[in-house]
This record gives sequence, C-alpha cells and structure tokens, in this order.
Amino acid sequence: MLKPDGADISLTRPGLKQFNTDLSARPALPDEMPWAFQLFKRCLGRYIDQTWGWDEVFQQHGFLENFSPSNFDILILKDVRIGGMSLISMKRHLQLELLVIDAPWRNSDLGSTIMQSLIRQATAESLPIRLKVLRCNPAYNFYQRLNFRTESSDNERYQMIYP
Repeated sequence: MLKPDGADISLTRPGLKQFNTDLSARPALPDEMPWAFQLFKRCLGRYIDQTWGWDEVFQQHGFLENFSPSNFDILILKDVRIGGMSLISMKRHLQLELLVIDAPWRNSDLGSTIMQSLIRQATAESLPIRLKVLRCNPAYNFYQRLNFRTESSDNERYQMIYP
C-alpha cells in the first residue's frame, strides 16, 4: 500500500468486528478483491468519472495496488456482503481510506452505525479520524452530519477531520 507522506502506518485489523447484532466487518479474502473492485466502481465510479474521467484499466490497477486483503474489510449484514472499507491506523490519526455500501443498503443508517463505531474507537484512542471525499460526492453531506469538518480542500476533493 502506498504510504502517504512517508507516514509510519500500521493497519487497524482486529479480525471480525461486530458493529451490531446483524452488521460486522471481516478481512477480505483474496478471491473477493474482484468483487470489491466492482463494488468500488458501482459506488464511486460516477463521481470519479465526473472528476477525472473513468479509465477502467487505470482504476482497476489503482484499486488493486492500494487495496488488498491485508487492508480491506468486507461489510457483512446477516451473512450478505453489502460493502467494504479500509481504515488505516497512523501515528497521529485514523485514516478512513474507503467506505462503500452497495445501493440496496444505502440510506438505511448502516453507514452511520459504522461511522459511530469508528468515532468511538478513535475517541477511545484519543485520535482524530481523517478522510477525503470528492467534491461531487454527496457523502460529503453525510460526513458533515456526523460532525466531520473540512480541514482543507482543492479543486477535486475535501479533506475532512473528526473531531
């Protein structure tokens, strides 16, 4: 995985993580990475296309270069794969690299449940959570509702932080 700014990173990977009685996350299996890329494409493809244009080969290569079973978790709801996430524990903060929930399960409070769990984890560790979101992605409003604030921005994305 690419290490941003030479940061000393270790992965936050507790194995199976239970968010509530029905929702959990587990490390991805190697044969699930093609599914994970298709999920990424379904969830973020239109925003990537609006921002830079979509190049299938480039995006697939970049996804598989940056995400692997060692740093990508599958979100499971009642034994069904509904999404994925990548959370990296850095020296001074937690970095949410990716959170994607497939369309049938969006807007059902599952994202809020996951994020509230991550916020509790970060608070317990006295660490902020950082993430980036494309300007055209409505997830920006979701993170604002969770009290993330914009730390910086450029023409393409917002860098957000909690608290």
